Amino acid sequence: MIRPLAAALLIVLIGAESAAAQTPRTLAALDELRAAAGGLSDAHLREETLAGLQSRPCVRHRAGLTAADEDVILAALRADGLMPASADGVQAEVQRLTVFPPLADGAACPALPQPLESAPGGNAGSHHDWPGGLVDHEVFNLRLGLALADLYEAEDGLPVDRDAVIAAVLWHDWAKALVLVWNDDGSLPPERPIAGAGAHHVLGLAEAMARGLPEAEILAQACAHAAPIGDDQRTVQNWLRAAAIISRTAWTVPAVPTRECLISNAADDNWVHAEAAVHAADAALARLAPRFGYPAADGPAYRTRLRNPMLETLGADRIKALSDVEGDAGVERALRAAGF
Repeated sequence: MIRPLAAALLIVLIGAESAAAQTPRTLAALDELRAAAGGLSDAHLREETLAGLQSRPCVRHRAGLTAADEDVILAALRADGLMPASADGVQAEVQRLTVFPPLADGAACPALPQPLESAPGGNAGSHHDWPGGLVDHEVFNLRLGLALADLYEAEDGLPVDRDAVIAAVLWHDWAKALVLVWNDDGSLPPERPIAGAGAHHVLGLAEAMARGLPEAEILAQACAHAAPIGDDQRTVQNWLRAAAIISRTAWTVPAVPTRECLISNAADDNWVHAEAAVHAADAALARLAPRFGYPAADGPAYRTRLRNPMLETLGADRIKALSDVEGDAGVERALRAAGF
């Protein structure tokens, strides 16, 4: 029997298909990520990361999971203080759907609910919140992470574990494709927390653990959202503990600030610039929207036919830069040249 809230959320899977990203820009970004994964030196890490970068990969930490297994996992998370004790049936169901979002099929190893290349890179109103935004975000982080690795190697003369840095970037937001699934109207659902982090962060760590990725990579991946220094050491340790419970694996490695961990953390800081860019881009697009026949007040039509496709085609950074330098006229010229 499908629970009412779960049935409602399954509807969004249809919207996810309609948002599938196909622009050359998005596909080029995906190719760059796959090329980086193909260059990993560790054979198992390479194989699993390439598998995870397919359009509709298996969600390994959900393979063979039963309702009884879900109950055990939720109870363990609550017992460890990683999720609050549920007060009523509705709250308990929300928690279940936070930890176990709806998937695309009932296969032994079920697939992501939307193509990886259509996933956003952030929540609504946050950085990279358009179809294809996830791969855009990860490509920038990849380039930044490798540049930082070069700089630190030049500074201290010792090699950085590039496998850990590259794979941490590729996996750190992978589960946004699981959690942030497009609605038919071009909007995104809210993201709820696990262990104090957005659910995608902990579920991405659970996926890495379920796939048996190296400890150095998993630690660097965990560090993307906080460096384990001072009070944040406990924060990162809690994320890893929650991921181990969800993936039904053991994790005993302490959260320490390795060089790869700190590079992963710094590489993800591009969201600060990117979030400012998307706010500026949204303002510019809303001003220009009536000239393209879809005023922002139209809501779904504006998002699905104008706002989201425009951002996927040009990216928020370019729209912001054009707006800063050339004003609305420059943004409009670029959009017209792109076929809008």
